[in-house]
Amino acid sequence: FQMNGLDIKHLNGTATRQNSSTTELLDFHMIYYNLQEDLVILFALNPLFDIGDIIEPEIDFEANVHPHGFGLYKENCDEKSEKYCWFTQFESVGAREAFPCHDEPSAKATFDIRVARTEGWRTLGNMPIARSEPVEGMDGWVWDIFETTPKMSTYTMAFAIQDFEFVSGSGNMTVWATKELIDAGYADYASIVGSDSIKFIEELFGVKYTLSKMDMVHAPNFAAGAMENWGLVLYEYDYLLYDQSNPNDNKKWDVFDTIAHELAHQWFGNLVTMQWWDQLWLNEGFATYVSHVVGAGLEPSLNPWDRFVAEDMLYVVMEDSTSESWAISNPVVSNEDIDRKFGWITYDKGGSLIRMMESILGFDTLIKGLSSYLNNMAFMNTVEEDLFLHLEAAGLLDGKWPQDGVEDFTETMKTWTQQAGLPLVTVKKITENGNTVVEASQTWYKDGVVGSTDQLWDIPLTMVDLSKDDNDWDETTPKAWLTDTRVEIEASENSIPSFKQEGCGATIA
Repeated sequence: FQMNGLDIKHLNGTATRQNSSTTELLDFHMIYYNLQEDLVILFALNPLFDIGDIIEPEIDFEANVHPHGFGLYKENCDEKSEKYCWFTQFESVGAREAFPCHDEPSAKATFDIRVARTEGWRTLGNMPIARSEPVEGMDGWVWDIFETTPKMSTYTMAFAIQDFEFVSGSGNMTVWATKELIDAGYADYASIVGSDSIKFIEELFGVKYTLSKMDMVHAPNFAAGAMENWGLVLYEYDYLLYDQSNPNDNKKWDVFDTIAHELAHQWFGNLVTMQWWDQLWLNEGFATYVSHVVGAGLEPSLNPWDRFVAEDMLYVVMEDSTSESWAISNPVVSNEDIDRKFGWITYDKGGSLIRMMESILGFDTLIKGLSSYLNNMAFMNTVEEDLFLHLEAAGLLDGKWPQDGVEDFTETMKTWTQQAGLPLVTVKKITENGNTVVEASQTWYKDGVVGSTDQLWDIPLTMVDLSKDDNDWDETTPKAWLTDTRVEIEASENSIPSFKQEGCGATIA
C-alpha cells in the first residue's frame, strides 16, 4: 500500500485461507519503506498465501494535517472567522496523506468511513450518513458513520466538516456555503444548474447518476479550483457562487461550465475511470466536452461552443505546436509526471479530439457509443482502446464507419493520441483540361516551422459545392481522408474545402 507522512502506531490483522472458515493472526516481522514511491510493504512470517485467501491487516496510524490544501487539511470557514473547517483533496495522490491505501486509480474498492466531530458541526461524505453515535469516553464528540461507498478510486473519496447552511435543488442536490452567502442567494443558481445538469446527462447517455445524493460545497481558498469527489464536489468561490442580481455572462459561464464539468466527471472519471494517469484525458477531455454539450442544451445564450473554439481549441493549438508539447497518452512514471497531465493538453486537446470524433461519426452515433461505453465499463477502469472500440461498434451499427480510406478507428485515433503536436494542412484547388481536383497535404507544424513529415495524422476532410443551393453547412461527415503526405480529391470547379471549427486540432492554410 501507499502512505506519505503517516506514523504507524500498531499492526495487527487476520488471514482466512480459501475454503476455510477459520482465521489466523498475521505475524508481521518487517516493514519495508520505499520513500521514492511512497510505498510500504508488510512482511509476515505466516505460510505463503494463495490466490483467493482473504487478508485483513489492521493498522493504527496517525496522519498529519497538510498545510497546503492537500490530503486532509483545515481552512478558515470564512475570511471573517477564526473557526476552522476541514476538507480533503485526494487527487491525484493525496489519499495516502490521510490513510494507508493502494492509492492508484485502478485499485477500486468500497469504503466504510466514520468521522468524529464535536457537536454543532456537520460532516459530509461521498455517501449519506447512516447513523450518528456518541464517541465513547469523549463528552461532546460524535461519530458520523457513512453508508458504504460503491467501488471507487481513492482519489474520488472525500469528507468535509463544516458549519455551513444549504440550499436544496431538485432531486437530491444540496449546495453548501456560509450562512451569509446562502442568505444572499449566491448559491441559488448553482442549485438549479447542478440539478438540471445531472438530469440532462442522465437523459443524454441513458445512464442514471449512481449515488443517492449530491452535495456541492464552497471550500474557501480551494487551491484546486474544483474537485469532482463522487457525491461531494468542492468548489472555490468563483466556480460555485453567482450573484444573479448583478448579471455577468463571463462569471455566469465560469460557474455553469465548472459545475457541468465536475458533474460530468460523476460518469467520466468516477463511474468509469482511466486505468492510469497516462490517459487522464479519458476523464478530463470528456468532462470538458460534456460540459459544453450541457451548456449548449441548457444555456445556449452563453455561446458554449463559440467559447470552446476561442478559449479551449485555439489556445491549445498554440500550446501543442511547440517542441515542449507531449502526446496526450504518453507515459507517466512519477508524481511530477502526474501533475504535468493536469494541463491544457489533457483538458483542451482531449475535448477537441472528442469533438472531432463527433464530427466524424455524427453526434447521435457518438452518444450511442458513449452510452455503451458507460454501461459496459461501469465501476471499472479503461484505456483508450476500450473507448475507441465502443465508438467503432456504434459506427458500424449506424453505417458511419468504416469510411473511405480508413478502416480501423482505434489506429486512426491513435495518430492523434499517441504523438505530440498537430498537422498543418495545406489545400490547393487545381483545374487542368476541364478537370478539377483538390490537393491536400500535411506537415508537422512545430515552433512555427513547417515541412517535416516525420509524423503523419489521419485527417478527416470535408468539402462543399458552391454551385448547389442545398449545401448543409453543418454536415461534418468526412468526404475524404488525408492519411499520407498528400491526397487528391476529385471535385467540381465550384467545390471548396469546408473546415468547420469543430475542434479537430489541425491548422489549416
